[in-house]
Amino acid sequence: MNVLAIGAHGDDNEAFCAGTLAKHAKRGDKVFMCVVTDGSGRPKGDPAEIARIRKGEAQDAADLIGAELIWLAIPDGYLTLNDETRHKFIEVIRATEADYIITHPPQDYHPDHTVTSELVMQAAQVARTSNYPSQYPPIRKFVPVAFMAAEFGLDFVPQDYVDVSDVWDIKVQMLLKHVSQHMPGPTYDANFTLPTDPEAVGIVRAARVMSEFYGLGCGVRFAEPYRWWTAANRVVPRRLLPE
Repeated sequence: MNVLAIGAHGDDNEAFCAGTLAKHAKRGDKVFMCVVTDGSGRPKGDPAEIARIRKGEAQDAADLIGAELIWLAIPDGYLTLNDETRHKFIEVIRATEADYIITHPPQDYHPDHTVTSELVMQAAQVARTSNYPSQYPPIRKFVPVAFMAAEFGLDFVPQDYVDVSDVWDIKVQMLLKHVSQHMPGPTYDANFTLPTDPEAVGIVRAARVMSEFYGLGCGVRFAEPYRWWTAANRVVPRRLLPE
């Protein structure tokens, strides 16, 4: 199976679906981690250098599970719905021959998240079009889209869960690769080191609280929740998420 996760920012896939991706990788599936923006929006510093650092961190996280990183490098905070950007999404979907896609839900807090979600839905359909100009052939199979949780789980009601208890440590290590996102100050500090206790890192604590909460809903220690895009050409009569 080919699994494509499309996150707006460099740590979004890790925060919301890293456990699921790790389970796919463990069972031998091909995992693609697509990052839409270049991460240059924060922390403060030279945008080109920050983008380089963020890409390296995303690569390090993907390497932990043997995933292939796809880096679209659209400037952070400037993601808009237009033909040029949609074409990039279509090419990613076709190139990976995705069997299903994980991305942000349509309702979320950041415009980069919501635009990513809309672009995925549009691109998934246009990727089927026979005469659409592309360097890759069209995908005629049904490609379902799973929405991962919104930030802090707000206004998100799950339909499905993945037990990630056995890969929780991997998820934490993937999150910790994003060092530049965990620095306490607004300016990049090349000498910053992470605290010894992962719980002292805000994004790790947030991921644990959320994963434990969703775990309560399905009777496990840690879980990642999902909703499915229910639309024509997106529904299949079999489970795609890992057990």
